[in-house]
Amino acid sequence: MPLIYLAPLAAGALGFGAGFWSGSGVTKLLKFGAIGGGCYLAYRAVKGAQ
Repeated sequence: MPLIYLAPLAAGALGFGAGFWSGSGVTKLLKFGAIGGGCYLAYRAVKGAQ
C-alpha cells in the first residue's frame, strides 16, 4: 500500500487510540462494554450464517 494511503490511516488510528484511552474509568468500561457487545453480536451473526 502506498504511503499516501497509509499515513492518513495511521494518523486516524493513533487519534482513535488516544481518544479511546483518555477519559474516566467509567467511560472506559462503557466503551469496552460497547465493543464487547458488538463483537458478540458479530460472532452470533457469523455463527448463525453457517
